[in-house]
Formats: sequence, structure tokens, C-alpha cells
Amino acid sequence: MVRGHLRNNIILLILALICSLCLKFFNVMLPWMFGPIIASIIVVRCLKLEVQWPRLLSELGLIMLGVQIGCAFTSKVINDIKDDWLSIILVTLLLLGLALIVSIGFRRIAKVNTETALLSVIPGALSQMLVMADENKKADFLIVSLTQTSRIIFVVILVPLISFFFKQDHNNFIEHAKPLTEALQIQSILILTVGIALVYALMAWIKFPTKMLLAPILVLVIWNLTTGLSFTVDYPIIAIAQMIYMIRVGIQIAHLLDRMKGRIAIAIAFQNICLILGAFVMVLGLKLFNTASINELFLSAAPGGMSQIVLVALETGGDVAMISSYHIFRIFFILFIIAPLIHYYLSYRMKIQSISENK
Repeated sequence: MVRGHLRNNIILLILALICSLCLKFFNVMLPWMFGPIIASIIVVRCLKLEVQWPRLLSELGLIMLGVQIGCAFTSKVINDIKDDWLSIILVTLLLLGLALIVSIGFRRIAKVNTETALLSVIPGALSQMLVMADENKKADFLIVSLTQTSRIIFVVILVPLISFFFKQDHNNFIEHAKPLTEALQIQSILILTVGIALVYALMAWIKFPTKMLLAPILVLVIWNLTTGLSFTVDYPIIAIAQMIYMIRVGIQIAHLLDRMKGRIAIAIAFQNICLILGAFVMVLGLKLFNTASINELFLSAAPGGMSQIVLVALETGGDVAMISSYHIFRIFFILFIIAPLIHYYLSYRMKIQSISENK
């Protein structure tokens, strides 16, 4: 069995590399993102092979992407972001407001209760919403989990498609910074590796979300501010990181396609398309008051996992530091404010309904 999984993983890896290279040769957008997804769907759904992609590999890919994001947080960029705090808060609040409005339509189409609709629609908080759905007796855990996990399908298709229409040249930092292998000596690389490992272990111990991205970002911010030795990760390393992470995403998508049926599938499509297009319309209005490009504002506001959004930003020339700062703020905001508020609201609803039933 172990040999079979290893063989299937090797087949998938080779096919992902071939698909990515073919897409790159034909200048298709996001080749290292879509190549692994196409390969995963072929292996799982066409070849019918059972694949168990090692979690360690996908997390390693995310850590390398986190290093690349962290590289962009120079002292100048951080000062620029500090001046943008009002937009960061406004985008987060508007997106969550949009999500609440969309949840009304989702509830009616899917014919589910308020608890299920509310926990299904909040973007960028999959683990927290699943825990709350599991704890709430009235929420349909299966629908919440399917809705939250299937959002990735719409994010990896619609977000890059919209973003590519507003593609810009890569920012100056990415163009002019030396590659990691040229800028740093082996002892510096070892120091960064140990630092990331320690922060990652601490975040894992306290069960902090998105530690694969946040641990390297935090370490690189400290590195940039204390040493001034800025660098960027070599393109081949980033390509490999994207590939080994997106294979895991592709496998998830391949398995989710079977479950996207009937009324629930229509409701999920409605919800995610409204969230993504609504975020785009929202940033068109924000552009009147913000100097950032439409692409950067859209990727900053786009609902979805930070890892997938940052991949699109890397390929479309967006300001990675700015975009990730919006998503990092949203993670903290949902974790420490929105999730407790939703928990209190749902508990209050259960208490009221329990009292009315006992009368």
C-alpha cells in the first residue's frame, strides 16, 4: 500500500511538472498554479489512482511562499502600509458585510437555517467556522464544510481570471533584489531556517492558524528590519513551492467535484460568485480614494485563502506585502473579533429558541 501511494505520488509529481511546463511554454496564466491542478484532476478522476500527497511537502511549499512574502516587507514598505491602515480596516468590514448579505440568498437557495448559512459564508476562516459548526447543534456541519472547502474552486478560477485583466509589471523590489542563493551566505540561511522552525513550532503549539505563512513572514520582517539584507527567493524555488502546494489543492478540488450536485451546488456557486464579483465592484469604488492599482486592491479584498491569493499576486505583479497585510489583518480580525461575535450570536439564538420551545 505504501509503495502504491509512493508510486502514485511520483506519477502525479511528474505529470504536474509536465503540465506546468506545457502551460508556461504556451504562455498560459499561472502555469505553476494550474498545472498541478490539471495533473491532480487527471490522476484522481481519469486514471482513478488513490493519492495521499504528503502534508509535509505542501507545508514546505507554503513556508517557501511565506519566505517570499516576508522578503517584500522592507522598512519602506512597512511604513507605506502603516499609512494604509484605514483602507485595510474598511476593506475587511465591507467584505464581511457583503458576506452577511450573500448569506441571505445562500440560505434561501440551499434551504438551510441561519446558523448553517452564516457559518458557510464567512471568507478566510475555514478552520474556525468548521469548529463552530461542529459545536452548534443546529448548524449542518456537512454543508458548512463543503461550502467552505469548495470556495477554493472558485477562488483559483475566478480570482486569477479577473486579476489577469489588470495585470501590471512586477514591482521594483522583486526585479532588483538579489536572489536568496546570491544574497546570503550559508550561515545566514541556517539562522533564518532555525528562526522559522522555532516560530512555526511555537505557533503550532498555541494552535495558531495559517502558521505556514505567518511564521516565515514574521521571521523575515524581523530579519529585514534588523539586518537590511533584502533578497528575493530564486524563481525555480518559488516554482517548485507553488507546484508541491498546489498539488494538494488540486487533489482537494478533484474530490470536491463529486459532491457539487443539486441545490447545494447552485447555492455554493451563487455564494462564491457573488462574494468574488462583489469584492471587485467594492474595490472599484475604493479606487476613487486609494492610489493602489485595481489589481492590488482586488487581490487584497478577494475572499479566499491567503496562500492562493498571494500566488496570483506573485504572477500578476501585485504588491505582495500590501496584499498579504490585508489578508493577515483579516485573519486576526476574524479570529479575535468576528468568530467570538458569531459564537455569541448563535448561542443567544439557541438560548432564545430553547426558551420558546419550553413554553
